[in-house]
Amino acid sequence: MNSVREGNGPITAGTDGGHGAGRAHGKAILLGEHTVVHGTPALAFPLPTLAARAVARLGRPEDEGDSPAVQHFRFVAGDTVTASSGAHVAVEEALRRWGLAGEVVEVVLDCEIPPARGLGSSAACAAAAVRAVADLYGRTIGSDALYELVQCGEQFAHGRASGVDASAAVATGPIRFQAGTARELAVGLDATLVVADTGTAGATQHAVAAVRRKLDADRRAADRLLERAANLVESAAADLAAGSVESLGETLLEFQSLLAELGVSTPEIDTLVTAASGAGAYGAKLTGGGLGGCVLALTETGDGAASVRAALHRAGAVRTWIVPTRAAQP
Repeated sequence: MNSVREGNGPITAGTDGGHGAGRAHGKAILLGEHTVVHGTPALAFPLPTLAARAVARLGRPEDEGDSPAVQHFRFVAGDTVTASSGAHVAVEEALRRWGLAGEVVEVVLDCEIPPARGLGSSAACAAAAVRAVADLYGRTIGSDALYELVQCGEQFAHGRASGVDASAAVATGPIRFQAGTARELAVGLDATLVVADTGTAGATQHAVAAVRRKLDADRRAADRLLERAANLVESAAADLAAGSVESLGETLLEFQSLLAELGVSTPEIDTLVTAASGAGAYGAKLTGGGLGGCVLALTETGDGAASVRAALHRAGAVRTWIVPTRAAQP
């Protein structure tokens, strides 16, 4: 991963043949999706095996034909009127802040994180792109500045974004996030998270708006629900630190019930949650925005994780990923 630094010195093009490179990774929210937008904490794990990589270079090059590498998309910042993605917005804002608004920079992104699955693809692409442009110019950028730039892209991509994706995309381990601040999350749990894709795209903006309407319709009930959510997140954090896997699994199931109450679960999600529980998972829930996307299951390591993974595939999961709780390091 690129080192990033903050500084106000002279800006020059990178020395690596006029190219800059950047990387970031996906994430899975353990607990706290949706309620984090309304002030509760959220817990998130990085997904180091799901990466976004970016290469930046000066100017708009001539068409070079297809690259043998997979290039999910590219954009050119500095000479366009309308941004095409959150990554594009983040880079445009970076150039503006650095006094380079007139510069023309091409960014090529290769993203392994499936989009619209609640795994942080847009935040990871934005972080990788900003890092690549910073590397191109020999620019130093601190974690706070990087977070702000990625958040600019997230607001474009998702509307009202809590910031948890922007923080988790560049985190070096599990985090506790609340009100724009992330801190390291203590994990004393030797277990496995199995993330399963329902095969249906999520709808984050629609889900966030629907949850807000539901909460605004009855503020007294909303306050009770948010207090319940905050208590569940704090309980989960304590279980993670203490290694209380069975208690954590029960908390995951309770939070899934809360998310279903908010209206963001789906029959496909419910089917995978039931399949994971039936195969021996300690607990399972949707992860991310919901209305599609992915399910996360807490399992034993080794054979336990393999059994749950197989059951999820039988129940309709189109792909799965394994995340050891003690090795979630990018």
